[in-house]
Amino acid sequence: MRSLFLKIFLAFWLTAVLVELALVLAWSLEPEQVVQRWRSLTGDALAIYATSAAQIAEKEGPRPLAAYLDRLHSNYRIHAVLLDAEGNPLNGSVTAEERKLALSAQTTGSPELLIKSRQAIGAQRATGPSGKAYILVAELPRRSVGPFSGPFSRQARNWTIALLVSGLICYLLTRYLTGPVLRLRLAARHIAAGDLSARAPDKLGRRHDELGELVRDFNEMAFRIEELVRSQQQLIRDISHELRSPLARLTMALGLARDRQGAESHAALDRIEREAERLNEMIGRLLVLARIQAATAPPEKTPVSLATVVSDVAEDAEFEAQGRGCNVICTVKSDCVVMGSQDLLRSAVENVVRNALRYTVPHSAVEITLECNNGGPACILVRDHGPGIPEPELTKVFRPFYRVASARDRQSGGTGIGLAIAEGAMRLHGGSVKAANANGGGLEVTFSVPVKNGASG
Repeated sequence: MRSLFLKIFLAFWLTAVLVELALVLAWSLEPEQVVQRWRSLTGDALAIYATSAAQIAEKEGPRPLAAYLDRLHSNYRIHAVLLDAEGNPLNGSVTAEERKLALSAQTTGSPELLIKSRQAIGAQRATGPSGKAYILVAELPRRSVGPFSGPFSRQARNWTIALLVSGLICYLLTRYLTGPVLRLRLAARHIAAGDLSARAPDKLGRRHDELGELVRDFNEMAFRIEELVRSQQQLIRDISHELRSPLARLTMALGLARDRQGAESHAALDRIEREAERLNEMIGRLLVLARIQAATAPPEKTPVSLATVVSDVAEDAEFEAQGRGCNVICTVKSDCVVMGSQDLLRSAVENVVRNALRYTVPHSAVEITLECNNGGPACILVRDHGPGIPEPELTKVFRPFYRVASARDRQSGGTGIGLAIAEGAMRLHGGSVKAANANGGGLEVTFSVPVKNGASG
């Protein structure tokens, strides 16, 4: 059982049922309470039976008395004997124990009860029309007493009602306790999915208990996280824009230096130019990443052919691959049309392909495969033949600026931005991207993008 709601509900319900059982058991096992209950239930009835029997004995005689007592036995399962004041039976017979009980009732004037395992014996004093005293001794069938006594059908009904009522109360109590937790979980999921504006409902924060405090603390934490992330994104955008101006001046100064210096400085100037281009590319990626992180949907939604996207990326990447003695193999099994931004989708695939080219071994191939599943999302698979990534790192490589091995990434030119752009672009298109080590070595990166209805071929 992994549901907190179910655990609390069953715990409350089981507790309620056990309490009900304990109360019934305590009621039935308390001798004094049983006797008192029997006394209250049978005292009035015995008084009526005893008075009636005394009147019949004096007015009508022994035979009508016997008939009356037989009716009590057949109708109510009560076996009764009428005794005179000295304890002598007027009909039937009594045991010594019953005679003793009758004399006790004669002395006290109150009904006397003797509780046995399966029956109860009662003795009740009565006065006939002539003023003569009599005692009625009756054997009563022993029945359970308490809130769940009586026939099986009535007990089943009582237990069903008790279980339903206790279950309803426990259900409402459980919802009251776990409702805020479930809403907090939903808000946390939205935040984890990138919706930093998600909050728990304000009405939960107005509760005057620990759960209300938890909701208020959660909303305050979410607000602070949103502010910090927004500030970080704004800082990246501002820095990226500010770096563009000095970079442009550096490029102009580089051109002037080439015109004025001799051939011996060309190597140094070429190095400066390469670093400036690399810096310009990094700034461009930072700006793209900042725009993706700040967006909740693609900036435009137009039909985009994924076959065109992967073919163009493969064609451009082939030039870079030839410099390392590698090649790019592009396989389009079926075309897919998605709604979104062609620039963002191209940037996502291009960043992954270029990352694959950095790490694939020389004279190997980077493979790009596009396939459209019938009724399902489009699938783009990019595979290299490099060293792969340690399993614990596979879910972390799509974080901005995350590096599996800093020294290796710096040597290969990686900045930890490209895969983050790919993940953000897929998220804006309602898709996903994941990495896995391929059988036989290398890394496989799989894009999954929802297609436009009826747009696969």
